[in-house]
Order: sequence, then structure tokens, then C-alpha cells
Amino acid sequence: MYIMSDVSLIDLLKKMGLSKIDLSEKVAIITGAGRGIGKELARALAWLGATVVIAEISDTGKDVEKLIRSEGGETLFIKTDVSNEDSMNQLAEKVFQEYGKVDILINNAIIFSFGSILEQPLQNWDKIFKVNLKGAVIGIKLFLPGMLERKFGVIATITSDEGTAYIAPYSASKAALQSLGFSLAGEIDDDTGVSIFVFGPGMVDTPGGNEAFSKLAPLYNMTLKEFIKLGSVGGFDGLMPVEYSAAGFAYTIVHAKEYHGQTADPFRPLGKFGLLPHPSDSETPKSISDESLNLVINAALEAKQVLEDINKETEELNFFAKKWVKKIYTKRTSLSIQDWLDALNQLINQLHQKEFKEFFNTLSWLNSNLIKLEDHFEKSKEDAKGYIKDPEKLEEAMKALENRKKTIQSLIQSLKSI
Repeated sequence: MYIMSDVSLIDLLKKMGLSKIDLSEKVAIITGAGRGIGKELARALAWLGATVVIAEISDTGKDVEKLIRSEGGETLFIKTDVSNEDSMNQLAEKVFQEYGKVDILINNAIIFSFGSILEQPLQNWDKIFKVNLKGAVIGIKLFLPGMLERKFGVIATITSDEGTAYIAPYSASKAALQSLGFSLAGEIDDDTGVSIFVFGPGMVDTPGGNEAFSKLAPLYNMTLKEFIKLGSVGGFDGLMPVEYSAAGFAYTIVHAKEYHGQTADPFRPLGKFGLLPHPSDSETPKSISDESLNLVINAALEAKQVLEDINKETEELNFFAKKWVKKIYTKRTSLSIQDWLDALNQLINQLHQKEFKEFFNTLSWLNSNLIKLEDHFEKSKEDAKGYIKDPEKLEEAMKALENRKKTIQSLIQSLKSI
């Protein structure tokens, strides 16, 4: 059984090494910040020193503005319909008049509808794509030029699982937003000072999320509890608390250069600082036997060697192949190749130093992602069949991928033995 510590949003930010000056003198726009992740992210960025513009169509944006000001933050609510170009132009005019610039743009505003593809009218598709996708494009066109001129900026689009049944317009728009983020990142050179990334929050405890899960569960012939359990990851016994998702999101914004062109998520930073759920103290082993310890360390060293080999092979590829390989790793495993190396180095160091508390704090996060890495090597076999035509080279590639998969399986099994 897992327990959650009672940690506030600000405590989470502090535990991740963030401070009240990280975003000082920065101006951030968050669309759809009237509730849920947008609201908590607005609080987080304000605490980090940013002036936060709440671009929200609902009057709930006013309540968020009052809340942030009561917490000592700088903020401004501007009622905005992101799907309407005139409304977005008015937003830009007011922000430039008030602050002169925009440094951070978070395309968070979304709407959704429920029903099968045959049931949902075309009007649903039009409306959802106007808000979810067109709104993001308008914002990018309005605020990216100034970022490029000043050589600083952060833009994030928010994605979700592809191909989710009974919310096809929403799911398709989220896939499009991910593609938009990757396309934009590909057009922005690293030396521009502007960072573009996609953020996947997972299943989060928000008003909008709970509404969606409640309506989707019966369509899947499930109870709400059963449906939520399907998406429980990172050790959370159910939905991720919104404060955790927002804190992880805020971390990626502060460290946006590290995530340029990637899909980020809250699990990486939360796991890095041991903030994911962990067994209660009574259930946490005080020590690990030398035999088990050596077994895990050796398995981790072998897995690290696999990732080092992959990293070297990737860097030797041509521009487009390298870009594809890096993107597919991040998409399938939730971590970049370098992030995997960092995670394995952290694991090895924790065990060498016998930092067992830190080790168990990150164990559930590591296990869930190792399973994704194992699955990636299996899927890569199908990829190889499609682009390697020489039978001998294909057989060689298949053996290599199988060996890499077995190395990850060995690490997974060694972790289970503890």
C-alpha cells in the first residue's frame, strides 16, 4: 500500500530546488488557467517570480487572479476566447501595453466532447480543433516573434494519449498539438534562446479530468475506480494530485532548455527528487542484502552500457535519423536517452552509497519506466523489419535488440528481488 505525504505545491517546488527568483522579471501567459492544472501552474510560476497572465474564457480566471495576489504573486486575468483571433489579438495588445513582452506561453486551454466517432457531429470537431489547436497556433504566431527577437522564450503545448476511444476529436487534437510542438521545435535552432517542448501530464485529479473519467468509464464498461486504475502510474494509487503535476510542469519550464524538442512529463523531475509515492516507513526495508545489492548494481551497469551504446550509435546517425531515434525514445519510454543515462547513474550511486531511502523513493517511478523501455525494444523489432531489407543485417539487428531487451528485463527482475 502506498501513502501520500501531505506536501503543498510550494513545498514541492522547494524540494525540487526551485526558488522565488527563478522566473523573476519573466511574463508568462497560461491559457485556460481558470481551474485544474492551469490554475496550479499559474500559482507555481507566480511563486517562482513570474508575472502570470491568466487567459481564460470563464470568470473563474478572476478567482485565480485573487488567489495568486493573496499569495503575494503578480498576476492579471484577461478574459479570452483562444479560438477567436480578435480576442487573442486583444489579449496580446493588453499584455504588450501592460508588460511589453511575453517570455513564456503555455497552451493549456482545451475543451472535449464524448461519444463514438459516428455519434459526434462535425461541429464538435470544428469547435474542439478551434480551441485546442487553432488557439495554440494563434498564440505562437502572436508571441514567438518577440521571443526570437529578445533571444529568450519558452512555449509548451500539452498532449495526451493518442487514439482514446469515445473522445476522438479531443484525442486527435492532442496528437496534433504534440506534432505542432515537435514541428515548431524543429524550426527553432538551439542558439535562438527559445525552447519548445510538449508536456504530457498523465491522469491528474482535476475538475475537467474527473468529469471526463466519469463519462468515459461507463463507455468502457468499467467503474470509475477501474478506469482510473488503468492510468495510475508513477506509484500513485489513483490520479496524480494536481499540485504534483503542476510542480513537475513548473520545473520543466524553469529548465526548458533541457526539454527542447522533447515530450516532458511531471514524473521525471518528481522522481529525480524522490517526490513520487513510496512505501510507508514500516514497509521500507532498512537495508538490502549484499547479494541483492550486487545483483541490482551489476544489472544496472549492464543496462547503462546498453544506453551508452545506443547514445553513441544515435550520435553517429545523419541529422534526420538522429532526430527520429531521439524522438521515438522519448515518446515510447517517457525519457530521452540522456535522461535514461542520468537515471541509471543515480540508481547506481544510490546503491553504492547505500542511500536506501532515496532508492525506494524513486523505485516505483523507475520500474514503470523500465517496463516502457523493455517494450520499446520489442517494438523496435517491428521497426527493423520495415526498414532493414538485407536478411543478414535484419537477423543481426533482431538479435541485438533481443539482447538489449533481456538486459532491461534482468534489471527489472533484480529490482523485484529486493
